Amino acid sequence: MAMLMFLVSYIWFGTDWACERDFVPHSTIRWVKWAYVFWLASYLLTRAPLSNLVSFDFLRRDGALLFAYLPLLVIGNYGLPQAFLQRSVALYLSLISAVGVLGAALYLEALSNLSLSSWVLPQDWQIITTSQLAGNEFHGFFEAHNSAGAIYGLASCLSLALLIFTERFRLWSLPSFWFAASFVGLMLSKSRTAYVAFLATSLIMLVGKMRNWRKVVKVAMFLIAPVVYFALLQPEVSERAGEVTSTDDVNVVERLVYFERAKDDFLASPLIGIGFGRYNDEYLTYTGIRNIFYVATGGEVVNESTHAHNSYLHFLAEGGVLGLVLMMGIWVSAYRWARKMQDRFPLGTFAYAFSIGIQACIIFEFFDSFTEHSMGTAITSLTVFTLFGVLRNLAGTGSALDGAIVSVSSFSSPPTRPALT
Repeated sequence: MAMLMFLVSYIWFGTDWACERDFVPHSTIRWVKWAYVFWLASYLLTRAPLSNLVSFDFLRRDGALLFAYLPLLVIGNYGLPQAFLQRSVALYLSLISAVGVLGAALYLEALSNLSLSSWVLPQDWQIITTSQLAGNEFHGFFEAHNSAGAIYGLASCLSLALLIFTERFRLWSLPSFWFAASFVGLMLSKSRTAYVAFLATSLIMLVGKMRNWRKVVKVAMFLIAPVVYFALLQPEVSERAGEVTSTDDVNVVERLVYFERAKDDFLASPLIGIGFGRYNDEYLTYTGIRNIFYVATGGEVVNESTHAHNSYLHFLAEGGVLGLVLMMGIWVSAYRWARKMQDRFPLGTFAYAFSIGIQACIIFEFFDSFTEHSMGTAITSLTVFTLFGVLRNLAGTGSALDGAIVSVSSFSSPPTRPALT
């Protein structure tokens, strides 16, 4: 329903008619349109029921990318003022941070073997769960701890960009709070994939800022180091971080099995894969020539959360080389457009820092997708591309042409930007 509301808004005033051509991500839009054509055609080739294609169970799991990539098509240049966009981003990060703070409090309560929160909070708000392998885990309001880790990894990347790519560093500021709360949520999720993805992404971000090494040192010493120290004080968290390179974990062995299955599917049909949504299905029968064009046209449809735990392998398994090229075209073109917008925004402005934050989120997705199916599930892709839509609006409201410096710490009253004509 939310996407349908955006669609109405896009038809009404979001067609980029008042926006310069350079401010519209035409390449990304073309890639995603061709991807939709390909994946829908792939599904039809499998002869799976059309009723399953539009079912909640399919869109929630195997067909999630059909939903997750919609913001690229329906969130255009709405002509929203920068003040509204800036407050919207602040509200989103504040909500994420508030849940992270709640999770930290409940996590400490669980370590103390207390249950005071159960007297006040309903069961659905008990966002700390217990795993046999990892102990207490922060899930937020997500089903899986890796989903929570990915979302809080993205929030950490975005808030860190807003913190270090504005004109000055303020320890006591909203971006500092957002980063601290998001990073704690990331660490308490115990998602090793998100740990590695955030570490790699943050290093790339900091290296890019080395021309202002004094600010990097300040951020590292007065914010990042204390937050990391606080998180690693918890033995469960430090042990989990130390298990990043472990190969004895049951989950690691299970992922290797999923990798092998995806590889076999790809080798059976390397050009276009075995068919969209067929990775989980059982009792498959195939049509075509094996090792060239071999589509699963029969079998029992199974809609559940198992996937290849690697977006690249999953796209190869279900879509072959063509499917992977289309999906990478979307992400790479989105990154390049955000990079292009960064050069158009004045240094130190909110829009400048936000464009770098979007690039960081996309880089995070690249790393996270090596051991998770982040690019094919709705949780993180939907988040990144919705934020990408915010950047499209910032580019279309005249932010790229206005040389005024906007402090990211003044979220309460940013100046209004003139519309681009």
